[in-house]
Order: sequence, then C-alpha cells, then structure tokens
Amino acid sequence: MTINNKFLLSTVCALSLMSSMPVWADETEEEEDDGWVSVVDETKPAVLFKIHDIKPIRNREGKITNCEFGATFYNRSEDDVKNINMDLTWEDKAIEDVIDMEKKVAKKKMENDYYNSEAMGTLSEPDSETEKYTRKVLTTTLKVPNLQPYRQVSLKSRIRSDRCFLMVNDVKFKFTSCDVSGKEEKNLTSRSMGNAKMAACSSLFKFVNAKDPEYYREFKKVSFNEEKKAKENARKQEQENLTKAYNQTVSNLARATDIMGQIR
Repeated sequence: MTINNKFLLSTVCALSLMSSMPVWADETEEEEDDGWVSVVDETKPAVLFKIHDIKPIRNREGKITNCEFGATFYNRSEDDVKNINMDLTWEDKAIEDVIDMEKKVAKKKMENDYYNSEAMGTLSEPDSETEKYTRKVLTTTLKVPNLQPYRQVSLKSRIRSDRCFLMVNDVKFKFTSCDVSGKEEKNLTSRSMGNAKMAACSSLFKFVNAKDPEYYREFKKVSFNEEKKAKENARKQEQENLTKAYNQTVSNLARATDIMGQIR
C-alpha cells in the first residue's frame, strides 16, 4: 500500500511538471532578448543626465511663450562634482535648412545683379529674413547643484521659446565652470587648469536620450544593462532548477514503475 501511494504521488508530480514545463520554457525564451540595450558604458564612471517633463506654457492669447522642463542628474562615479554651470543647445534642423536656402537664393540674386552692373569689389554676406527673427538653435544655461558620489539631483527650469518640441531631441552641452575632485593637475597655469577641468567634466557627463532604456527608470548605481543581465541569469538559474526537479521526478517515476513491475 505504501509503494502504491509513492507511485501515485510520483505520477501526479511528474504529470504536473510535464504540463508546466512548456510554459516556463516559452516565457524564458520571450524574455531573454527584448532588444533593449543601453548605450551607456556601465564599466566607466559617469554623470548621467536627462531632460524630461517638457511642458509648453501659453499666454492669455493661447500662444506658446515658454518651455518648462525638468533635468535630472545622477553621479555614477566616486568623484565629487561641484560648481557646475552648463550651456545646453538644441539644434533646429528645419529652420537651419530654411535659412541656408534663403541665403543661397539671396547670394544667387546678388551675383546676378553684380555681373549685370559695373560694380566693383567683393560681395557682402547674403541675408536671410528668417534668421533675423528666428535662431537656428534653442539654448539655455543650467546651474546644477553639487553632485556627491552616487547621488541624484533634479531641478526645474524654463526657456523663453515656442519651439518646445526641439527639447525631445539630443542636446549638445558645454561647461562654463565645473570642478571634479581628484582631477586637479599640478604645475598648470590658471587657464590650463580651467581647460583641464572642463575636459574632465565633458568626458564624465553623459546625456541619456529617450531612445535609451536608462531614460525610463530612476537612475541607479546598478546600470540598466547590469540589472538586465542579473535578471536574465536569475531566470536561467530558475529554469535550471525546475528542469533538475523535473528530471528527478521523472527518474523517481521510472524507479517506482520498475518496483511495481517487480512486485507483479
């Protein structure tokens, strides 16, 4: 009777595991590669920053006059970063193309007028009507609070412009001041020292755009790629454990079957 109970239990366990095995196998296969990989190199120290919560501000007439936005910085390094003042620039390719085309047309007209007249001397720089009222770029300056190692700060700011849509694109940045602890060089002039500090900050700061998976989560000490790899390893280990349990149950079932055969 005891043997029959063990046989029945082994059979039930085996059937349960056999029915569930395709489920965990399919789920693991789907989750192994979702195509999301961050371009941020997790092996190098960095100050990650992103622009988010972009909001157009309208006046009483309903016209957009300002762009409100948030900026978040995370110091994923062992260094203190202080005295941070940085210029942000977004390029407007559409306006730039319009301005370039207007200048080409103006230059062509100036050349025709020049050759059809008896004028002497060099031609002046052609003008663009669009450039008189609209800049090619959107710019702002941010004063960032001091960043301690593995600490995050967020701030709010705004730009006087109606082209808030540009801020979803990649941004170019440069520093007017920035100090990285431990990066001071000896025997340098004040100007050389300043250039060295700017270079250190430029190489340390990394902009994270909306195409990067790091953008959609809170910045952490552990990078997106490292976290993803850890989860994949955990899933693989879980699958191995389940497979091992399944194989053990099948083995027990086979032994029980042999015993029942011998009893008969």
